[in-house]
Amino acid sequence: MLQTIILMAVSNLVLLALITRRSNDTTPKAATPSVFASKHKIDSFGSSLTQKSAGDQFEEDDRRLIEMRSRPMDELLALAVQMEIKWRRIDWNQYARIMIRVSSEISNRSGNDALFRKESERFARIALSHSALFLWEHQADLVRALGSRVSPADDQWLRERREKAGLWLRAWQRLEKEFDPTFDINDRKNRPSMRVFPPDETRLPAGTPPSAIKNPKLRAQYEAAIAENQRKTKKAFQQFPLIRGGPAFKARAEHVLVYLYSQPPFRNTELKRYLETYVRDGAARERILAAVDRNTK
Repeated sequence: MLQTIILMAVSNLVLLALITRRSNDTTPKAATPSVFASKHKIDSFGSSLTQKSAGDQFEEDDRRLIEMRSRPMDELLALAVQMEIKWRRIDWNQYARIMIRVSSEISNRSGNDALFRKESERFARIALSHSALFLWEHQADLVRALGSRVSPADDQWLRERREKAGLWLRAWQRLEKEFDPTFDINDRKNRPSMRVFPPDETRLPAGTPPSAIKNPKLRAQYEAAIAENQRKTKKAFQQFPLIRGGPAFKARAEHVLVYLYSQPPFRNTELKRYLETYVRDGAARERILAAVDRNTK
C-alpha cells in the first residue's frame, strides 16, 4: 500500500513534465494516406500551431475523434491521417497518445472486418516506427494494439507474424535496457521534491530564481540543489512507468509470442533466434520456447 501511494505521488509529479515534454526532431517522414482516406483531401487544420497549448490541442483532437463515432469510417480514417501528420510536428509523446486513441477508435468500430483491423494496426505500426522518440510506456500501449492474425495466406501470415513479434520484442528489449533494478522508489533520497528551497540564510521562498541570490556561494548551493532535483525528477520520470507497467507487459508479451508461434506454419527456430537477439531474461526465453514446443508437437 505504501509503495502504491508513493508511486501515485511520483506519477503526479512527473505528469507535468510529460505534458510539456518536447522533441527537437520535427522532420520525420509523413505517413501515406490509406485507401479509405485517399479520397478525402487532407486539410490544413494541423499544418501550423495556434495560440493554444499542446495540452489544449490534444483534448480538442481527442474530442474530435469521439465525435467521429457517429460518422462513416472513411471520415474517421481521413481525420486519423491528418492527426498523424499534425502531431509529429508538435510533441512526440502527445503524438503517441493520439495514435493510441486513433487505433483504438478504428478497432472499436471494425468488428470482425479484417480490412478495418488492418487499418487499426497500420496506424499503430506507423507510430511505432517513431518509438525511439517517445516514452516506453506509449510504445508498450501501441504494441498492444496489434491483434490476432489478419493475413489469410500463409506467406502473408509469416511476414505479419515476424513483424508483430519484432515489434513486441523491441519494446521488451527497450524495457530491459531502460529499467534500473537498483532504483528504489521507496528510498526517500530517490524521490524528487515538488519545491526546491533556497538556502535558509537567504530567507527566500521556494521557486525564487537563482539570479535573485547575490551571495555567490549561496547561489551556487541553490543551483546545485535545483540541478539535483531535476536529475531525480528525470530518473523518476523514466523509471516510474517501467516499475508500474513492466511486469504486466512482460507477461502479456510472453502470451502473445506463444500465441503467434503456436500457429502454423511453425517456425520454432525463428522464434528462438528472435528471443536470443532481443530478450536478456533467460528464464523467460525458456518458458516461451517450452510452451511453443508443447503446442506445436
